[in-house]
Amino acid sequence: MTIRVSCAQIYPRLGDKEYNIQKMEQYIHQTMTEYPDTQLIVFPELATSGYEGTVEQFQALAETTEDGESIRRMGALAAKYGIYIVYGFPERDLIHTDVLYNSAVLIDKDGKPMGTYRKVHPFASEKTWCRAGCDFPVFDTDLGRLGIMICWDTAFPEVARIYGLKGADLLIVSTNWEDPYEEEWDPTKINSHEEDWDLITRARAYDNTLHLVAANRVGDDGKVLSFFGRSKIIGPTGREIAALDTREEGILSAEIDLSLTDEKRVQYYTFFKDRVPDAYDEIVKKY
Repeated sequence: MTIRVSCAQIYPRLGDKEYNIQKMEQYIHQTMTEYPDTQLIVFPELATSGYEGTVEQFQALAETTEDGESIRRMGALAAKYGIYIVYGFPERDLIHTDVLYNSAVLIDKDGKPMGTYRKVHPFASEKTWCRAGCDFPVFDTDLGRLGIMICWDTAFPEVARIYGLKGADLLIVSTNWEDPYEEEWDPTKINSHEEDWDLITRARAYDNTLHLVAANRVGDDGKVLSFFGRSKIIGPTGREIAALDTREEGILSAEIDLSLTDEKRVQYYTFFKDRVPDAYDEIVKKY
């Protein structure tokens, strides 16, 4: 099955939800103008809020999937264009309303939220405001079965492998992958964090013989971190199909053939057929 997927590589404004939602709306319109056959648009992690917020800011910006402003407005455009949309936002628990998650929502082509993935591996300062998720849901759509990861999750081979074992057809990464913290690094040259990002996105696709689409943000929040973009679409053998290797906002789009997974898995890439689960006890032991 061939589908067109697109990434919106944007520069959110810290703490300004209205500005960020308007920017997302603009990029959806632009994507559908430039690539009208797009069926899935992926935005970065925490696209509605920015990354380096305070606990108080995230509490003020958080939404539930039941009545969130961004959910409603992204849903309206998903229904208008008949597309699926994935984006990151601070999610408020419906029952324990003081509990927040770093989440990504999947909105279906009828404009309804199918559910959220809650980041299982919060990174650094995120641990001060959000709770870790504990599940890896696979969403059944007419595009295929979709598995979502958020940023640091991608560094863990176990996450993508679980999605592979659950029958996912496509891995989606919504991320804020950042530059090195050191002041002396040269932003005009490729750096170690960019190399890490390129490596792990390709590896997670290769490990599981799955396509992977990853949207990273650009810019900074005026504090410590900056973000380098390099959104990408990877094929099921770990080869790059398309990339936006720039620190500027923009749209990345490509057609991908999801049927290649089954084709490759019966040829050279026989990882799943050749697995020996009974020998893997060590992998789930605490370090």
